[in-house]
Amino acid sequence: MTEWSQRIAAQIEQELKGTKESDLRFMRVAEYLRMLTQIDEFSDSCPHCSQLKAEIEKEANTIRQAVTQVGRERRSYDKHIDKLARHLKKEHGFYPPYFYTYSYSFSYTAVAGLVGFLISLLFPSIDRWFFLTPGIVIGLLAGQFVGNRKDARIRSMNKLL
Repeated sequence: MTEWSQRIAAQIEQELKGTKESDLRFMRVAEYLRMLTQIDEFSDSCPHCSQLKAEIEKEANTIRQAVTQVGRERRSYDKHIDKLARHLKKEHGFYPPYFYTYSYSFSYTAVAGLVGFLISLLFPSIDRWFFLTPGIVIGLLAGQFVGNRKDARIRSMNKLL
């Protein structure tokens, strides 16, 4: 952490002092502070990160209203944190926890369920669920296994948002 990220993190923590823990978790403040340090780390080599630093400073001034009250500031904060996450994911390879586990589980389950359904059409005398259920289960397990391995690799490289 450099001086800039420490200063902004201290400002945010001071602003949010006394705020309910559930509000902080719901608004992903801890994740925001981690993204702040990552943006600061890449700001020397990435011009987009340098631009995002100015936006972060602006959001740090209104973060108390964004976390505690519903309204324009909260929508702005949501858009801002999603913009940071998209940039860090696309340009610098940072991912949310369990990103690949969820993505692969959904994809593999859908594909294996479709394959099970198509196989069930080949055997119309057998109940459709006989082929569909194992396809869904196998797809879900395969997606969990493959996605979990890829997420473990990302965690080992400290590339989590």
